[in-house]
Amino acid sequence: MKHRKPTPAWQKLGLRVSKKLAVGATALATVFGGLAVASVSAQASTDRNSYADTVGNPTFEAARKKYGLTKEMKNGAILHAWMWSFNTITEHMDEIAEAGYTSIQTEPMSKIKVNDANGKKFTENWYYVYQPTNTSIGNFVVGSEDDLKAMTVAAHAHGIRIIVDVVANHFTADWNAIDSDWRKSEYFHARNSCSGSGGDNIDYSNRWQVTHCHLLGLWDLNTANPEVANRMHDFLKTAVNDGVDGFRFDAGKHVELPNEFDGSQYWTTILQNGSQYQYGEVLQGDSGLDYKAYANLYAKYGEGGGGATASDYGKTIRSALWSKNLNAGNLMSLRNGGVNDDQLVTWVESHDNYANGDKESTYLTNDQIRFGWAVVGARAGGAPLFFNRPKASGGNQPQFAEASQLGDAGDDMWKDTAVAAVNHFRNAMDGEAEYLRNCGSEQNNNSCLMVERYKTDNNAGNDGVSIANMGGDQNLAGTPTKLDDGTYTDQVNGGTITVSNGKITSGTAKGDAVSVYFNTSVKESVSATVSKKFSSNTIKVTLNASNATNLTYSLSNGKNGSFVDGDSLTIGGDMEIGDSVTLTVKGTGAESGEALEFTATYTKVEVQANTIYATKPSGWSKMYAYVYTGDGATAKNNAAWPGVEMTAMAAADSCAKAGTYKYEVPDLGEGTYRVIFSNGSGSQMPGASQPGLEFSGKVSWDGSSASLTAITCTATPPVIKTADITFSATADLKTGETLYAVGDWGQGKGKTWTRAGGVKLAKNGNAYTGTTKVGKGNAITFRLIKVDANGKTTWDSAKDRKSKADKTKALGVSWTSGKVNEDGTIPDDSAISISGKGVADGKLSIQKGNLAELYVIGTQDATPSDAVWWSDGAAVAVSGIGTVYGVQTGTAKVSVKVGNQTATITITVK
Repeated sequence: MKHRKPTPAWQKLGLRVSKKLAVGATALATVFGGLAVASVSAQASTDRNSYADTVGNPTFEAARKKYGLTKEMKNGAILHAWMWSFNTITEHMDEIAEAGYTSIQTEPMSKIKVNDANGKKFTENWYYVYQPTNTSIGNFVVGSEDDLKAMTVAAHAHGIRIIVDVVANHFTADWNAIDSDWRKSEYFHARNSCSGSGGDNIDYSNRWQVTHCHLLGLWDLNTANPEVANRMHDFLKTAVNDGVDGFRFDAGKHVELPNEFDGSQYWTTILQNGSQYQYGEVLQGDSGLDYKAYANLYAKYGEGGGGATASDYGKTIRSALWSKNLNAGNLMSLRNGGVNDDQLVTWVESHDNYANGDKESTYLTNDQIRFGWAVVGARAGGAPLFFNRPKASGGNQPQFAEASQLGDAGDDMWKDTAVAAVNHFRNAMDGEAEYLRNCGSEQNNNSCLMVERYKTDNNAGNDGVSIANMGGDQNLAGTPTKLDDGTYTDQVNGGTITVSNGKITSGTAKGDAVSVYFNTSVKESVSATVSKKFSSNTIKVTLNASNATNLTYSLSNGKNGSFVDGDSLTIGGDMEIGDSVTLTVKGTGAESGEALEFTATYTKVEVQANTIYATKPSGWSKMYAYVYTGDGATAKNNAAWPGVEMTAMAAADSCAKAGTYKYEVPDLGEGTYRVIFSNGSGSQMPGASQPGLEFSGKVSWDGSSASLTAITCTATPPVIKTADITFSATADLKTGETLYAVGDWGQGKGKTWTRAGGVKLAKNGNAYTGTTKVGKGNAITFRLIKVDANGKTTWDSAKDRKSKADKTKALGVSWTSGKVNEDGTIPDDSAISISGKGVADGKLSIQKGNLAELYVIGTQDATPSDAVWWSDGAAVAVSGIGTVYGVQTGTAKVSVKVGNQTATITITVK
């Protein structure tokens, strides 16, 4: 773990929310009014047990078995989706499951320090994700808490579990960047307790310094403080309730054990969070380090186990790869530090090995990584972690080629044929014994290593061997083996080996390649398109089955039937926004006879409006936006390159000033939206061969940065600028005569008034009435005229009417509704009310997580400065200008008071 540098803090927007939020309400974390709202330290009413929610859940188990993943996280492969966003992980979930990963490890989810100038590039920027500024969920790399929730739902639908990296030892080095509610001296160790710049001088043989000094100058948490422990515990608990299944603790050995120093209860507090698997980054080698105590501590609090990093074994593997010496004797021990092998997390390389300045593993080639994984991934012990490098980086290429950015998926080695085959081998051999030997009848070819997995039961179906051969073709005939008699197929290159009486009798280990010999088993499963939200009118759901019979489906709306593999259903046509329908698919295993079941829920949501605002770079005569989603066959775009020309706004809107370039992005369906700006003739941002800038919702670009900024526009409620005036006149009209009111509501002055712009008055009981609109609060001047059948006009003989109606004349007039004062002004004496988009009959419905703008009717200003807004329930938060936010499902009353008048509406959050 090595991380550095700092930047400015964000501020919180105050909301008037019911005090009920203090208990039982899940933390609210969103972008609101352009500012971030920090999480409330509140706990969900129902604590999730990850183990029961996954392996104890029939739907999860059906998905896990479909992909053949291990039951226990400690026995399966982990994909370290390094610097992927939660949404990127969600988009690749099918491939991850198909590649055989039991778990996915994400980047830290805390709000973090940001260096705006770096955008989303890797160089001198990646380490900010390891510099928290508070304990709320969401940052510019991984995305929001809602993105986290969506990812865990998708993962569980595929039988995969989620491990989140957690930085629980320190915060950023920039004190001013730390959120104000954390910026308290008692929450951190004193800087002057240790020597060096910022107290960062650490003697690693001195446990007090390791646990109390400021690693790399980062503010070291006072982990002996119970409030710090409680805050961290609540943070982790929230994540588990959001669907997280495990945690990796960054810089684990820098936090004291319970039996060290002041008897700190930090670990015993934060580890009791409901997750099923937890491990710590406990790098081996320090004198005085009780590695075993750390591993046992992490394993103690998870039903699925846990442990620590086997960093020494990683060094041993890399040394063997550099020298091409895969001697079985040297590689046999996992260097477990005295703990059980299933308490280890193993790797070929970690993110620190790759990304730090010493470049410990950066120059390993893809072939070397592949050979290393054939060993590490095939071993019985340890949960092997596969580190995903950035695209086109490492080996003989730059450490950070910037071909992918923070938030993107890296290169494709994680799903390489050989890597995936090793994962499937590992899953199929779960629980079997292992034996390491070198290839050849004399077992002396140190460039070729065999990892055998076996169960001596005369069944070749549960045996196999993974071979890393860094030399030439190796004839395996005569090589001793633990495998049962039978024929085994190479799942990477094709070909077979045959085993008889404890020896391989035929077959070859292909040179300079990985071979994975085992026989895949029949998988029984039923499934369907995973749970998702959709904004189209309908969605196509595909039903799948493998080696299953008695296939049926049922929908919660009452529809049901039978199906065959590949059938599809179209749902959503009869659903309203916010409606959900649950699909249940059932079948029976063709061979096992076991009941199979899968469920998924589909929710119809509003289409999100995506809008880009941008400043045109100097020197560009035009500006284009090329927007696209997906990749390869799934790619969609707004137009052929260079995209659509953006236009400058003639007038300001609620999001940007006049002259800003604006583009309203069309709906390209689901997926991550990216944009590339260009002048259409050679200049572009990002540069050629680089992915576009990821965005969602309303965003802005300053014309130079390598990132976009999310914006929340100031809602502009409709201003009530006019009022209806109703004329009511009494007149003695002859047959064929028509009565009009003409005046200065847009017709000019004096005798230029004409009936063409006047108001025709119609017979209404004993009077003639008509209505027009005039400026609110303005005086008006008018007269009455009558027109006969021949078009002759007779004017009201009175002077221009403005103040008091003269009822003594035959063409007199009186005011009814719309009432004008004696001086011609319109009074504001009506009771106030609340209005806004969607408000009807004093009620409003919004979706959880959405905003709505309210304004006041019956005042001169739709957003009066003296208005006081409040909410009486936890379901809704309201700002001081009438912007409401759906915090959680339920109902609340929102009120506003202006002067001595009050108005209230009921808001339902779905």
